[in-house]
Amino acid sequence: MKNTKNIRNGSLYFNKRSKRVERVLGKVNSARVWTASHEKGAADVRVKDLRMAQGAEVEAYLEESVPAL
Repeated sequence: MKNTKNIRNGSLYFNKRSKRVERVLGKVNSARVWTASHEKGAADVRVKDLRMAQGAEVEAYLEESVPAL
C-alpha cells in the first residue's frame, strides 16, 4: 500500500514488518494507520508495511479468535 486512501477500517492486512495479520482500526495520517492484533494492543504502523491479508492468513487469524471449549 502507498497511502491510507485505499485502507478500510476493520479489514485485515498482513504487516510485512511484524509478520502477522492485523486489523486496521483507523487512520493516523496519510502514511500511518492504527492496527490491532490478537493479544497485542493498538499500534500505529506505516501503510507501506501493509498488504491485504490472503485467504490462508485470514483463516488463521479468525481461528485464533475462536474461544476454546
